[in-house]
Amino acid sequence: MSDNSFLGIYTFEGVFEGKPVYEYAHPQEHALHKCMLFLLQEGAEALWDSAIIECSKFGFEEVAMDAFSILQTEMLEQAPFKDLHAHIEESLSLGSSLVYYAKP
Repeated sequence: MSDNSFLGIYTFEGVFEGKPVYEYAHPQEHALHKCMLFLLQEGAEALWDSAIIECSKFGFEEVAMDAFSILQTEMLEQAPFKDLHAHIEESLSLGSSLVYYAKP
């Protein structure tokens, strides 16, 4: 991790179509899910194309990006981030982490 590294937070909706590159407890196939992607990146600007590529590695297609922010220290004890420390740590060590929610 360099001095210019930031943890980007991307929210999106996408359809999980299976065939992920990464092994993880994935959501229901062929269903639309709301997701949060933590992406370790160089610079504090949104890297939409890189985020979409990373989403595809988790098995998501038809990705519609919603929002972007950079994780700030003060956010760590605020909802929903205080419950996502494992994902934050995973993204810092592996480069990314994904949280998905079933869309009602």
